Amino acid sequence: MKVMLAASMLLLGRFVTSSNAAIHSPQQLAFVSSPLVSVRKQKVSHPSLGATVPAQKDEAVSNSGGVDEDITSRITAATGDAKAWGEQLGMGDAEVAFYALFDGIRTGAALGLKGKPFYLKQDEILQAMGTAADESSPFDGFFSFDDLAKAVEEDFLDADRGTTNNREGWKVMAVSTPRGSSFEEARMTLDEINTALEKGTVIFNCIGAHIPKLAGATLACTDASSLPCAVNMYVTAPNTRTSAPPHTDRQDVIVVQTQGRKHWRVYTPPEPSLKPWADMYARGKFDDNLPLHLLETPEGGSCELLVDTTLHPGDVLFIPAGFPHTTDTVHDDEDTEKVDTSLHLTFNFDTHVWDLDYLSARRFALRRAGVKDTALGQEREEDNRYVGQANVLPPVVRNDLFEALPLGLLDDSEQAESMVDTVASELERISRAVDDTTASAVPLEVWRDTAERLRVHGMELLDIHRNMYESAIQEGRVRIMEEEMAASLGRTVGTTPERMQRMSLFRVPPYFEQISASKASLAAWSLTGSSSGTAAAKMELPDNWEFTLPLNMGDEVEADLGGAMFPAKVTRVLAGGSAFDVQFFDGDQAQGLDRNMIKLLKPPAMGGDMDEEQPPPGLTPKEIKRWKKKQEKKKNK
Repeated sequence: MKVMLAASMLLLGRFVTSSNAAIHSPQQLAFVSSPLVSVRKQKVSHPSLGATVPAQKDEAVSNSGGVDEDITSRITAATGDAKAWGEQLGMGDAEVAFYALFDGIRTGAALGLKGKPFYLKQDEILQAMGTAADESSPFDGFFSFDDLAKAVEEDFLDADRGTTNNREGWKVMAVSTPRGSSFEEARMTLDEINTALEKGTVIFNCIGAHIPKLAGATLACTDASSLPCAVNMYVTAPNTRTSAPPHTDRQDVIVVQTQGRKHWRVYTPPEPSLKPWADMYARGKFDDNLPLHLLETPEGGSCELLVDTTLHPGDVLFIPAGFPHTTDTVHDDEDTEKVDTSLHLTFNFDTHVWDLDYLSARRFALRRAGVKDTALGQEREEDNRYVGQANVLPPVVRNDLFEALPLGLLDDSEQAESMVDTVASELERISRAVDDTTASAVPLEVWRDTAERLRVHGMELLDIHRNMYESAIQEGRVRIMEEEMAASLGRTVGTTPERMQRMSLFRVPPYFEQISASKASLAAWSLTGSSSGTAAAKMELPDNWEFTLPLNMGDEVEADLGGAMFPAKVTRVLAGGSAFDVQFFDGDQAQGLDRNMIKLLKPPAMGGDMDEEQPPPGLTPKEIKRWKKKQEKKKNK
């Protein structure tokens, strides 16, 4: 499907640019709607910003509905800031409620391995926000299947369908199959979504950038958390016995049920040392199996069931990164014919995805100082830092190392700037706990330089995400204006070339290009001054090498997913290098991608001679190792 989508994009580009119609961006049309005012987070009402999160209670959350009252009190405290945010940006009541929710979780919940899952029922949220008892929840029905049908009609969306075997790793495959080469024939249809729902959950990744109605809530998540956040949407038919097999995620997620019901089970993380070469933030995905029947056994990590509950519209569930969870939509108490399709939004507090954790910071600091990581390895840009020796460290050290940088570091405030010194000190402490020898070789100023550079990087990504969601919001306002104008004339709004050009198919990719540039800049900074930092400059690369050089299994890349580029790794080379399978950063996979849909992040043979013979594409890591040994023997003859 991705191959056909790329062709459709080219076809659409030719169609639009050949038209005499003027092309306008949402920004150019912004005069017709309320302007968005840039609002960077400046927390003044929460004195706990940057402080240690209050200790969580030891008892596990059960299906009785109990939750730490600190969370709801934080939501109550956030309502004032949320209303001010909404007034500045012209947001509705629902977006304001989302902001209060995310702000309360930001200031009241611990993230990652030190966190604890919890859920909030609709009435608890309404009470926390001071909503009258006779008023409905702002989250109940916020986005429905009817809204999805409208979005599919208005835009060029892409989606995947997840597998349902709870004994195997979660895999996904494309929902849409182009019916021809024209634009309309390449678009995903509602019929295709309904067909996919008969076989599993339909997944829309990063959908807040694509659907204007979801952009405001996603911006609320981004502004309230001061993190570059995203939202995914999951649609599941009733009576689906396994809608998502047991798996873990790289993100701390806030699940908001907006339609139908879904049953959730959340467990404690499996012990990483039992399977050190498995990514603890992508367990149960792709080729890693985390079967339900083994979760609570010693073999599966002796995971403890923490949450067993069914979410109804308006309910919220928080799951820290690394905590296994599984879902279904089987409800014995109702006639399934009368039960709505389940639809929930998963908002991501993204830290690990953007290198905003101490493990990533340590790697950048060592690389900046030119110090070889003899303790953990996994030094190359394409290496997964969450596998290997890091998983066999003592639990206390490992949990500190995997911890996200403190929330608030990306705020635009003097207090956030002062946090850089705290982060630098903590980074040095954790690095010494991991291995004092390597840490001692790092000059003191490098720890602070790294903390400061990661703050700059995070703030760049935050601004890019804000701009991306603001663009979608503006597009939504323009569409409303167009519909109102057309209705006043007794007409309908058609898909004109100008309106097609404003679709997310074209609107979103430039922002992901900016994200890629920011990530590349951070990587280049880390190499500056180190022994490996000058290697890239010595290499004479062909033009557009990122999309033309051969790919090998294990290469770190960015791959096309619905018109945007996401971090991934090559898992299979097909037909002598003409097509490729990849696994995305969150464990999802795509198959049969053309080379021009995959961007190589780093030139091969970094620091070597480009004229030096390279291994043929398609070799496995073991085959590459054997090939290199043969080359060494040839040189020594």
